[in-house]
Amino acid sequence: MWPRRRAAGRKNDQGGDGRPATRRHGMYAGQPLAAPGTFAVPDSFAVPDKRRPPSAGVWVTPATRKWAGTLPDKFIATLVELVSAGALRSTVEALAAIPTRHTFSPHLGEATTLIADRFTAAGYPDVVRRTWSHAGHSADNVVCTKPGTESGGPVIIVCAHYDSRMEDLDNVTARAPGADDNASGVAAILEIARLLAPVTLSATIRFVAFSGEEQGLWGSTAYAAELHAAGADVHRVINLDMIGRPPADGSVTVERDLGNAVPGNDAASQALGAVMAQAAASYTALPVKLGPIYDSDYMPFEARGDITVGAYEGEGNPHYHRTSDKPATLDYGYLAAVTKTVLATLLAEALDVADEAGSAVDLYIRDSLADTGSQPSPAPDGASPDLWVRNNDISAGDDPELGHQTPVNGVPNRLYVRVHNRGTAAVGGGVAQVRAYRCDPVTEVTWPTGFQPIGTLVIGQTIPAGGSVRVGPFEWTPQTTDHEVMFAIASAPSDHSVPDVYPGELDPDILVRFDNNVGRRDVAA
Repeated sequence: MWPRRRAAGRKNDQGGDGRPATRRHGMYAGQPLAAPGTFAVPDSFAVPDKRRPPSAGVWVTPATRKWAGTLPDKFIATLVELVSAGALRSTVEALAAIPTRHTFSPHLGEATTLIADRFTAAGYPDVVRRTWSHAGHSADNVVCTKPGTESGGPVIIVCAHYDSRMEDLDNVTARAPGADDNASGVAAILEIARLLAPVTLSATIRFVAFSGEEQGLWGSTAYAAELHAAGADVHRVINLDMIGRPPADGSVTVERDLGNAVPGNDAASQALGAVMAQAAASYTALPVKLGPIYDSDYMPFEARGDITVGAYEGEGNPHYHRTSDKPATLDYGYLAAVTKTVLATLLAEALDVADEAGSAVDLYIRDSLADTGSQPSPAPDGASPDLWVRNNDISAGDDPELGHQTPVNGVPNRLYVRVHNRGTAAVGGGVAQVRAYRCDPVTEVTWPTGFQPIGTLVIGQTIPAGGSVRVGPFEWTPQTTDHEVMFAIASAPSDHSVPDVYPGELDPDILVRFDNNVGRRDVAA
Protein backbone atom coordinates (compact mmCIF):
# COMPACT_ATOMS: atom_id res chain seq x y z
CA MET A 1 0.00 0.00 0.00
CA TRP A 2 2.88 2.33 0.78
CA PRO A 3 5.45 2.64 -1.99
CA ARG A 4 8.80 3.48 -0.49
CA ARG A 5 11.04 6.30 -1.65
CA ARG A 6 13.55 5.58 -4.34
CA ALA A 7 17.18 6.06 -3.40
CA ALA A 8 18.33 9.59 -4.07
CA GLY A 9 19.98 9.90 -7.43
CA ARG A 10 20.19 12.11 -10.47
CA LYS A 11 17.81 11.77 -13.39
CA ASN A 12 19.39 10.78 -16.68
CA ASP A 13 18.29 13.84 -18.58
CA GLN A 14 15.60 16.24 -17.44
CA GLY A 15 13.49 17.22 -14.46
CA GLY A 16 9.71 17.08 -14.40
CA ASP A 17 9.43 20.56 -15.91
CA GLY A 18 11.67 19.82 -18.88
CA ARG A 19 14.70 21.66 -17.49
CA PRO A 20 18.06 20.02 -16.77
CA ALA A 21 18.02 17.85 -13.68
CA THR A 22 21.15 19.55 -12.34
CA ARG A 23 19.25 22.83 -12.01
CA ARG A 24 19.48 24.78 -8.76
CA HIS A 25 17.24 27.65 -7.78
CA GLY A 26 16.16 29.60 -4.73
CA MET A 27 17.63 28.25 -1.55
CA TYR A 28 20.14 26.02 -3.32
CA ALA A 29 21.37 28.72 -5.70
CA GLY A 30 25.14 28.92 -5.76
CA GLN A 31 25.69 25.66 -3.86
CA PRO A 32 27.97 23.17 -5.61
CA LEU A 33 26.44 20.10 -7.17
CA ALA A 34 27.15 16.90 -5.25
CA ALA A 35 27.40 13.35 -6.52
CA PRO A 36 24.11 11.41 -6.44
CA GLY A 37 23.02 10.80 -2.87
CA THR A 38 25.87 12.84 -1.36
CA PHE A 39 24.32 16.33 -1.18
CA ALA A 40 25.46 17.99 2.03
CA VAL A 41 22.30 19.09 3.82
CA PRO A 42 22.80 22.64 5.13
CA ASP A 43 21.91 23.53 8.71
CA SER A 44 20.04 26.59 7.45
CA PHE A 45 18.74 27.99 4.20
CA ALA A 46 18.52 31.42 2.63
CA VAL A 47 15.89 33.81 3.98
CA PRO A 48 12.73 32.79 2.10
CA ASP A 49 10.92 35.08 -0.31
CA LYS A 50 7.59 33.74 -1.63
CA ARG A 51 6.84 36.81 -3.76
CA ARG A 52 8.56 35.58 -6.92
CA PRO A 53 8.45 31.88 -7.84
CA PRO A 54 11.49 30.66 -9.79
CA SER A 55 9.15 29.64 -12.62
CA ALA A 56 5.57 30.48 -13.49
CA GLY A 57 2.77 28.10 -12.64
CA VAL A 58 1.22 26.22 -15.53
CA TRP A 59 -2.48 25.44 -15.86
CA VAL A 60 -3.53 21.84 -15.48
CA THR A 61 -6.94 20.32 -16.15
CA PRO A 62 -7.43 17.20 -14.00
CA ALA A 63 -9.85 14.49 -15.03
CA THR A 64 -13.53 15.38 -14.79
CA ARG A 65 -15.02 14.35 -11.47
CA LYS A 66 -16.72 10.95 -11.56
CA TRP A 67 -18.69 10.12 -8.44
CA ALA A 68 -18.15 6.50 -7.48
CA GLY A 69 -20.80 6.54 -4.76
CA THR A 70 -18.83 3.94 -2.81
CA LEU A 71 -16.06 3.88 -0.23
CA PRO A 72 -13.66 5.56 -0.03
CA ASP A 73 -15.03 8.21 -2.42
CA LYS A 74 -18.27 9.02 -0.63
CA PHE A 75 -16.49 9.16 2.74
CA ILE A 76 -13.97 11.69 1.42
CA ALA A 77 -16.78 13.71 -0.17
CA THR A 78 -18.68 13.77 3.13
CA LEU A 79 -15.70 14.69 5.28
CA VAL A 80 -14.42 17.56 3.13
CA GLU A 81 -17.85 19.17 3.34
CA LEU A 82 -17.28 19.54 7.08
CA VAL A 83 -14.42 22.03 6.63
CA SER A 84 -15.56 25.18 8.40
CA ALA A 85 -14.69 28.61 7.03
CA GLY A 86 -15.72 29.99 10.42
CA ALA A 87 -13.25 27.78 12.28
CA LEU A 88 -10.50 28.79 9.87
CA ARG A 89 -11.26 32.46 10.39
CA SER A 90 -11.27 32.01 14.17
CA THR A 91 -7.72 30.64 14.10
CA VAL A 92 -6.46 33.31 11.72
CA GLU A 93 -7.94 36.08 13.87
CA ALA A 94 -6.54 34.60 17.08
CA LEU A 95 -3.02 34.33 15.68
CA ALA A 96 -3.14 37.74 13.99
CA ALA A 97 -4.26 39.33 17.27
CA ILE A 98 -0.85 38.55 18.77
CA PRO A 99 1.25 41.73 18.28
CA THR A 100 3.97 39.86 16.42
CA ARG A 101 5.00 36.24 15.94
CA HIS A 102 8.59 37.13 15.09
CA THR A 103 10.80 34.19 16.04
CA PHE A 104 12.90 36.39 18.36
CA SER A 105 9.91 38.03 20.06
CA PRO A 106 8.63 36.92 23.48
CA HIS A 107 5.15 37.06 21.91
CA LEU A 108 6.00 33.96 19.86
CA GLY A 109 5.31 31.84 22.94
CA GLU A 110 1.70 33.05 22.93
CA ALA A 111 1.25 31.61 19.46
CA THR A 112 3.01 28.39 20.46
CA THR A 113 0.60 27.91 23.35
CA LEU A 114 -2.46 28.78 21.26
CA ILE A 115 -1.58 26.20 18.61
CA ALA A 116 -0.72 23.47 21.11
CA ASP A 117 -3.95 24.10 23.03
CA ARG A 118 -6.05 23.83 19.87
CA PHE A 119 -4.49 20.50 18.95
CA THR A 120 -5.23 19.26 22.46
CA ALA A 121 -8.81 20.56 22.29
CA ALA A 122 -9.29 18.55 19.09
CA GLY A 123 -8.71 15.39 21.12
CA TYR A 124 -5.02 14.65 20.55
CA PRO A 125 -3.05 13.45 23.61
CA ASP A 126 0.32 13.51 21.83
CA VAL A 127 1.07 17.22 21.41
CA VAL A 128 4.65 18.28 22.13
CA ARG A 129 6.88 21.31 21.76
CA ARG A 130 10.19 20.47 20.12
CA THR A 131 12.79 23.09 20.96
CA TRP A 132 15.48 23.90 18.41
CA SER A 133 18.51 26.17 18.68
CA HIS A 134 20.36 28.03 15.95
CA ALA A 135 22.81 30.93 15.89
CA GLY A 136 22.18 31.67 19.55
CA HIS A 137 18.40 31.61 19.25
CA SER A 138 15.87 28.99 20.41
CA ALA A 139 12.18 28.49 19.76
CA ASP A 140 9.64 25.68 19.57
CA ASN A 141 8.04 23.65 16.82
CA VAL A 142 4.61 22.31 17.79
CA VAL A 143 4.16 18.65 16.82
CA CYS A 144 0.82 16.83 17.03
CA THR A 145 0.96 13.11 16.23
CA LYS A 146 -1.95 10.98 15.00
CA PRO A 147 -0.79 7.34 15.03
CA GLY A 148 -1.62 5.16 12.05
CA THR A 149 -2.67 1.52 12.08
CA GLU A 150 0.67 0.38 10.64
CA SER A 151 3.00 0.24 13.65
CA GLY A 152 6.39 1.62 12.70
CA GLY A 153 5.00 2.45 9.27
CA PRO A 154 5.25 5.53 7.11
CA VAL A 155 4.91 9.09 8.40
CA ILE A 156 3.17 11.92 6.57
CA ILE A 157 4.13 15.44 7.62
CA VAL A 158 1.51 18.18 7.20
CA CYS A 159 3.18 21.46 8.08
CA ALA A 160 2.96 25.24 8.12
CA HIS A 161 5.12 27.90 9.73
CA TYR A 162 3.55 30.07 12.40
CA ASP A 163 6.11 32.83 12.78
CA SER A 164 5.67 36.20 11.06
CA ARG A 165 7.78 39.25 10.20
CA MET A 166 7.79 42.77 8.81
CA GLU A 167 9.77 43.98 5.78
CA ASP A 168 12.73 44.60 8.07
CA LEU A 169 13.60 41.09 9.25
CA ASP A 170 15.54 42.48 12.20
CA ASN A 171 12.56 44.43 13.54
CA VAL A 172 11.43 42.19 16.40
CA THR A 173 8.86 44.53 17.94
CA ALA A 174 6.89 45.91 14.97
CA ARG A 175 3.26 44.83 14.53
CA ALA A 176 3.27 41.77 12.24
CA PRO A 177 -0.19 40.15 12.08
CA GLY A 178 0.83 37.66 9.39
CA ALA A 179 -2.74 36.64 8.54
CA ASP A 180 -1.95 35.18 5.13
CA ASP A 181 1.73 34.58 5.88
CA ASN A 182 1.11 32.24 7.54
CA ALA A 183 -1.80 32.08 9.94
CA SER A 184 -3.74 30.79 6.93
CA GLY A 185 -1.57 27.66 6.69
CA VAL A 186 -1.69 27.03 10.43
CA ALA A 187 -5.48 27.42 10.44
CA ALA A 188 -5.71 24.80 7.70
CA ILE A 189 -3.63 22.18 9.52
CA LEU A 190 -5.60 22.75 12.74
CA GLU A 191 -8.89 22.31 10.87
CA ILE A 192 -7.64 19.18 9.11
CA ALA A 193 -6.43 17.77 12.42
CA ARG A 194 -9.83 18.47 14.00
CA LEU A 195 -11.68 16.59 11.28
CA LEU A 196 -9.26 13.67 11.16
CA ALA A 197 -9.28 13.09 14.92
CA PRO A 198 -11.90 10.28 14.81
CA VAL A 199 -10.77 8.89 11.43
CA THR A 200 -8.72 5.69 11.19
CA LEU A 201 -5.67 6.18 8.95
CA SER A 202 -3.05 3.64 7.92
CA ALA A 203 -0.14 6.10 8.04
CA THR A 204 0.96 8.15 11.01
CA ILE A 205 0.24 11.85 10.49
CA ARG A 206 2.34 14.52 12.15
CA PHE A 207 0.85 17.98 12.07
CA VAL A 208 3.73 20.39 12.59
CA ALA A 209 3.74 24.15 13.12
CA PHE A 210 7.26 25.47 12.52
CA SER A 211 8.92 28.56 13.92
CA GLY A 212 12.06 30.14 12.51
CA GLU A 213 10.86 29.89 8.91
CA GLU A 214 11.35 33.57 8.16
CA GLN A 215 14.99 33.47 9.29
CA GLY A 216 15.94 30.62 6.96
CA LEU A 217 13.79 27.56 7.72
CA TRP A 218 15.51 27.04 11.07
CA GLY A 219 12.71 25.11 12.76
CA SER A 220 11.98 22.77 9.86
CA THR A 221 15.67 22.15 9.22
CA ALA A 222 16.13 21.04 12.83
CA TYR A 223 13.02 18.85 12.75
CA ALA A 224 13.93 17.15 9.46
CA ALA A 225 17.37 16.34 10.88
CA GLU A 226 15.78 15.00 14.08
CA LEU A 227 13.37 12.71 12.22
CA HIS A 228 16.00 11.29 9.92
CA ALA A 229 18.44 10.76 12.77
CA ALA A 230 15.73 8.69 14.46
CA GLY A 231 15.21 6.63 11.30
CA ALA A 232 11.63 7.75 10.71
CA ASP A 233 10.11 6.73 7.37
CA VAL A 234 9.06 10.17 6.17
CA HIS A 235 6.77 9.08 3.36
CA ARG A 236 5.26 12.42 2.34
CA VAL A 237 5.60 16.11 3.30
CA ILE A 238 2.74 18.50 2.52
CA ASN A 239 3.51 22.15 3.25
CA LEU A 240 0.96 24.97 3.46
CA ASP A 241 2.30 28.50 3.12
CA MET A 242 0.10 31.48 2.16
CA ILE A 243 -3.21 29.91 1.13
CA GLY A 244 -5.77 32.53 2.16
CA ARG A 245 -5.77 35.23 -0.51
CA PRO A 246 -6.71 34.03 -3.99
CA PRO A 247 -5.01 35.49 -7.06
CA ALA A 248 -7.10 37.23 -9.70
CA ASP A 249 -7.76 33.95 -11.51
CA GLY A 250 -8.91 32.22 -8.29
CA SER A 251 -6.45 29.37 -8.68
CA VAL A 252 -4.44 27.33 -6.22
CA THR A 253 -0.88 26.37 -7.10
CA VAL A 254 0.14 22.80 -6.33
CA GLU A 255 3.89 22.90 -5.78
CA ARG A 256 6.05 19.92 -6.78
CA ASP A 257 9.72 19.03 -6.70
CA LEU A 258 11.48 19.91 -9.95
CA GLY A 259 15.13 19.05 -9.42
CA ASN A 260 16.52 20.77 -6.31
CA ALA A 261 18.94 18.90 -4.04
CA VAL A 262 17.81 15.34 -4.76
CA PRO A 263 16.37 14.96 -8.26
CA GLY A 264 15.67 11.28 -7.65
CA ASN A 265 12.54 12.07 -5.68
CA ASP A 266 10.96 14.29 -8.33
CA ALA A 267 8.74 11.72 -10.02
CA ALA A 268 7.07 10.70 -6.76
CA SER A 269 6.56 14.36 -5.82
CA GLN A 270 4.94 15.06 -9.16
CA ALA A 271 2.71 12.00 -8.77
CA LEU A 272 1.57 13.25 -5.36
CA GLY A 273 1.03 16.68 -6.87
CA ALA A 274 -1.25 15.05 -9.43
CA VAL A 275 -3.26 13.49 -6.58
CA MET A 276 -3.61 16.92 -4.98
CA ALA A 277 -4.60 18.56 -8.27
CA GLN A 278 -7.25 15.89 -8.80
CA ALA A 279 -8.50 16.38 -5.24
CA ALA A 280 -9.02 20.07 -5.98
CA ALA A 281 -10.98 19.21 -9.12
CA SER A 282 -12.99 16.46 -7.45
CA TYR A 283 -14.01 18.16 -4.23
CA THR A 284 -13.79 21.92 -4.90
CA ALA A 285 -14.29 24.44 -7.70
CA LEU A 286 -10.68 25.64 -7.54
CA PRO A 287 -8.79 26.06 -10.82
CA VAL A 288 -5.37 24.44 -10.50
CA LYS A 289 -1.86 25.44 -11.54
CA LEU A 290 1.30 23.38 -11.12
CA GLY A 291 4.42 25.11 -9.87
CA PRO A 292 7.77 24.37 -8.18
CA ILE A 293 8.48 23.95 -4.51
CA TYR A 294 10.64 26.80 -3.25
CA ASP A 295 11.49 28.97 -0.25
CA SER A 296 9.45 27.23 2.43
CA ASP A 297 9.57 24.49 5.03
CA TYR A 298 9.49 21.51 2.66
CA MET A 299 13.02 22.30 1.43
CA PRO A 300 14.97 20.72 4.35
CA PHE A 301 12.96 17.53 3.83
CA GLU A 302 13.55 17.54 0.08
CA ALA A 303 17.28 17.91 0.73
CA ARG A 304 17.13 14.62 2.63
CA GLY A 305 15.37 12.80 -0.17
CA ASP A 306 11.78 13.07 1.07
CA ILE A 307 8.80 13.42 -1.24
CA THR A 308 7.46 16.95 -0.90
CA VAL A 309 4.57 19.01 -2.23
CA GLY A 310 2.91 22.24 -1.22
CA ALA A 311 -0.22 24.32 -1.58
CA TYR A 312 0.22 28.02 -2.35
CA GLU A 313 -2.03 30.84 -3.51
CA GLY A 314 0.56 32.16 -5.97
CA GLU A 315 2.33 35.48 -6.19
CA GLY A 316 0.69 38.86 -5.92
CA ASN A 317 -0.25 39.51 -2.28
CA PRO A 318 0.43 43.26 -1.77
CA HIS A 319 0.38 42.79 2.02
CA TYR A 320 3.35 40.40 2.11
CA HIS A 321 5.46 41.13 5.24
CA ARG A 322 3.46 44.26 5.99
CA THR A 323 1.29 45.44 8.85
CA SER A 324 -1.64 45.30 6.44
CA ASP A 325 -1.52 41.48 6.27
CA LYS A 326 -4.68 41.35 8.38
CA PRO A 327 -7.52 38.81 8.68
CA ALA A 328 -9.90 41.08 6.77
CA THR A 329 -7.77 40.75 3.63
CA LEU A 330 -8.34 36.99 3.36
CA ASP A 331 -11.03 35.11 1.46
CA TYR A 332 -12.23 32.40 3.85
CA GLY A 333 -14.20 30.54 1.21
CA TYR A 334 -10.97 30.22 -0.77
CA LEU A 335 -9.04 29.15 2.33
CA ALA A 336 -11.72 26.53 3.03
CA ALA A 337 -11.44 25.21 -0.55
CA VAL A 338 -7.65 24.83 -0.27
CA THR A 339 -8.10 23.13 3.10
CA LYS A 340 -10.57 20.70 1.52
CA THR A 341 -8.05 19.95 -1.21
CA VAL A 342 -5.34 19.04 1.29
CA LEU A 343 -7.74 17.03 3.46
CA ALA A 344 -8.91 15.05 0.42
CA THR A 345 -5.30 14.43 -0.58
CA LEU A 346 -4.47 13.03 2.86
CA LEU A 347 -7.53 10.79 2.82
CA ALA A 348 -6.67 9.53 -0.66
CA GLU A 349 -3.19 8.64 0.60
CA ALA A 350 -3.94 7.18 4.02
CA LEU A 351 -7.63 6.40 4.63
CA ASP A 352 -7.85 2.94 6.16
CA VAL A 353 -11.15 1.66 4.73
CA ALA A 354 -11.97 -0.97 2.18
CA ASP A 355 -12.00 0.17 -1.43
CA GLU A 356 -15.47 -0.78 -2.60
CA ALA A 357 -15.32 0.99 -5.96
CA GLY A 358 -15.34 -2.37 -7.72
CA SER A 359 -18.22 -3.82 -5.71
CA ALA A 360 -21.09 -5.31 -7.69
CA VAL A 361 -23.49 -4.28 -4.91
CA ASP A 362 -24.77 -0.72 -4.50
CA LEU A 363 -27.64 -0.33 -2.06
CA TYR A 364 -29.51 2.94 -1.84
CA ILE A 365 -32.50 4.65 -0.25
CA ARG A 366 -34.16 7.29 -2.42
CA ASP A 367 -34.28 10.96 -1.45
CA SER A 368 -37.03 11.67 -3.99
CA LEU A 369 -39.16 9.79 -6.50
CA ALA A 370 -36.69 10.75 -9.23
CA ASP A 371 -33.66 9.52 -7.28
CA THR A 372 -31.77 6.68 -8.98
CA GLY A 373 -29.06 6.39 -6.32
CA SER A 374 -26.48 8.58 -8.02
CA GLN A 375 -24.38 10.87 -5.83
CA PRO A 376 -24.34 13.54 -4.64
CA SER A 377 -28.10 13.71 -4.27
CA PRO A 378 -29.22 17.01 -5.82
CA ALA A 379 -31.70 18.15 -3.16
CA PRO A 380 -32.23 15.97 -0.10
CA ASP A 381 -35.04 17.65 1.81
CA GLY A 382 -36.16 15.13 4.39
CA ALA A 383 -38.88 13.67 2.19
CA SER A 384 -37.61 10.22 1.25
CA PRO A 385 -40.41 8.17 -0.34
CA ASP A 386 -38.61 5.05 0.88
CA LEU A 387 -39.33 5.75 4.55
CA TRP A 388 -42.95 5.71 5.62
CA VAL A 389 -45.08 5.23 8.71
CA ARG A 390 -48.09 3.01 9.32
CA ASN A 391 -50.19 3.27 12.46
CA ASN A 392 -51.23 -0.39 12.67
CA ASP A 393 -49.45 -3.71 12.39
CA ILE A 394 -49.73 -6.23 9.58
CA SER A 395 -51.11 -8.72 12.13
CA ALA A 396 -54.08 -6.36 12.55
CA GLY A 397 -54.77 -6.48 8.82
CA ASP A 398 -52.79 -3.39 7.77
CA ASP A 399 -51.25 -3.22 4.30
CA PRO A 400 -47.89 -1.36 4.44
CA GLU A 401 -48.05 -0.70 0.70
CA LEU A 402 -50.92 1.74 1.19
CA GLY A 403 -48.38 4.47 1.90
CA HIS A 404 -47.47 6.93 4.62
CA GLN A 405 -49.70 7.83 7.55
CA THR A 406 -49.27 10.62 10.08
CA PRO A 407 -47.73 9.17 13.26
CA VAL A 408 -49.95 9.01 16.35
CA ASN A 409 -48.38 10.14 19.60
CA GLY A 410 -48.31 7.90 22.65
CA VAL A 411 -49.00 4.60 20.89
CA PRO A 412 -46.80 2.19 18.89
CA ASN A 413 -46.28 3.12 15.23
CA ARG A 414 -44.44 1.24 12.50
CA LEU A 415 -41.67 2.51 10.22
CA TYR A 416 -40.96 0.79 6.92
CA VAL A 417 -37.92 1.23 4.68
CA ARG A 418 -37.50 0.34 1.02
CA VAL A 419 -33.97 -0.59 -0.05
CA HIS A 420 -32.89 -0.61 -3.71
CA ASN A 421 -29.91 -2.28 -5.37
CA ARG A 422 -28.44 -0.41 -8.34
CA GLY A 423 -25.53 -2.86 -8.54
CA THR A 424 -24.97 -5.65 -11.03
CA ALA A 425 -25.22 -8.52 -8.55
CA ALA A 426 -28.01 -9.66 -6.26
CA VAL A 427 -27.63 -9.42 -2.48
CA GLY A 428 -28.54 -12.71 -0.83
CA GLY A 429 -30.94 -12.96 2.08
CA GLY A 430 -29.34 -12.53 5.48
CA VAL A 431 -26.42 -10.47 4.12
CA ALA A 432 -27.56 -6.84 4.27
CA GLN A 433 -29.18 -4.93 7.12
CA VAL A 434 -31.07 -1.73 7.89
CA ARG A 435 -30.67 0.39 11.02
CA ALA A 436 -33.45 2.84 11.91
CA TYR A 437 -33.24 5.95 14.10
CA ARG A 438 -35.37 8.85 15.26
CA CYS A 439 -34.51 12.39 16.31
CA ASP A 440 -36.40 15.20 18.02
CA PRO A 441 -35.26 18.26 16.03
CA VAL A 442 -36.23 20.59 18.87
CA THR A 443 -33.43 19.04 20.95
CA GLU A 444 -30.60 18.48 18.44
CA VAL A 445 -30.21 17.43 14.83
CA THR A 446 -26.63 16.18 14.75
CA TRP A 447 -25.59 12.70 13.73
CA PRO A 448 -25.14 10.54 15.78
CA THR A 449 -25.48 12.40 19.08
CA GLY A 450 -29.01 13.67 18.45
CA PHE A 451 -30.44 10.35 17.24
CA GLN A 452 -31.88 7.42 19.17
CA PRO A 453 -31.89 3.92 17.65
CA ILE A 454 -35.23 2.30 16.92
CA GLY A 455 -33.83 -1.05 15.84
CA THR A 456 -31.77 -3.11 13.40
CA LEU A 457 -33.24 -5.65 10.99
CA VAL A 458 -31.36 -8.13 8.82
CA ILE A 459 -32.85 -8.23 5.34
CA GLY A 460 -34.10 -11.77 4.91
CA GLN A 461 -35.05 -11.47 1.25
CA THR A 462 -32.73 -11.45 -1.74
CA ILE A 463 -32.37 -7.96 -3.24
CA PRO A 464 -32.03 -8.54 -7.00
CA ALA A 465 -29.81 -6.36 -9.15
CA GLY A 466 -31.97 -3.44 -10.21
CA GLY A 467 -34.66 -4.41 -7.71
CA SER A 468 -35.81 -3.45 -4.23
CA VAL A 469 -37.32 -4.92 -1.07
CA ARG A 470 -39.43 -3.59 1.80
CA VAL A 471 -37.87 -3.87 5.26
CA GLY A 472 -39.81 -3.59 8.51
CA PRO A 473 -41.67 -2.86 10.54
CA PHE A 474 -39.54 -0.95 13.03
CA GLU A 475 -41.81 -0.19 15.98
CA TRP A 476 -41.53 2.98 18.06
CA THR A 477 -43.81 5.24 20.10
CA PRO A 478 -43.73 8.93 19.09
CA GLN A 479 -43.65 11.49 21.90
CA THR A 480 -43.39 14.84 20.17
CA THR A 481 -45.44 18.00 19.73
CA ASP A 482 -44.04 19.01 16.33
CA HIS A 483 -42.30 16.52 14.08
CA GLU A 484 -39.63 13.81 14.16
CA VAL A 485 -36.66 13.09 11.90
CA MET A 486 -36.66 9.46 10.80
CA PHE A 487 -33.34 8.04 9.61
CA ALA A 488 -32.48 4.73 7.97
CA ILE A 489 -29.10 3.29 6.99
CA ALA A 490 -28.72 0.27 4.70
CA SER A 491 -25.42 -1.57 4.45
CA ALA A 492 -23.87 -4.80 3.24
CA PRO A 493 -20.39 -6.34 3.60
CA SER A 494 -19.34 -4.95 0.21
CA ASP A 495 -21.33 -1.70 0.43
CA HIS A 496 -20.78 0.10 3.72
CA SER A 497 -22.27 3.40 4.74
CA VAL A 498 -20.23 6.35 5.98
CA PRO A 499 -21.45 5.84 9.59
CA ASP A 500 -20.07 2.28 9.40
CA VAL A 501 -16.54 3.68 9.20
CA TYR A 502 -16.77 7.14 10.78
CA PRO A 503 -17.89 7.59 14.41
CA GLY A 504 -17.64 11.40 14.41
CA GLU A 505 -20.40 13.99 14.27
CA LEU A 506 -21.95 14.86 10.91
CA ASP A 507 -24.59 17.19 9.58
CA PRO A 508 -27.41 14.78 8.59
CA ASP A 509 -28.11 16.75 5.41
CA ILE A 510 -24.50 16.31 4.28
CA LEU A 511 -24.63 12.62 5.15
CA VAL A 512 -27.83 12.06 3.18
CA ARG A 513 -26.51 14.04 0.22
CA PHE A 514 -23.23 12.15 -0.15
CA ASP A 515 -24.19 8.66 1.05
CA ASN A 516 -26.92 6.90 -0.91
CA ASN A 517 -27.09 4.23 1.79
CA VAL A 518 -28.80 6.79 4.06
CA GLY A 519 -32.37 8.06 3.87
CA ARG A 520 -34.27 10.69 5.85
CA ARG A 521 -37.92 11.56 6.24
CA ASP A 522 -39.32 14.26 8.51
CA VAL A 523 -42.74 13.21 9.79
CA ALA A 524 -45.35 15.39 11.47
CA ALA A 525 -47.01 14.15 14.64
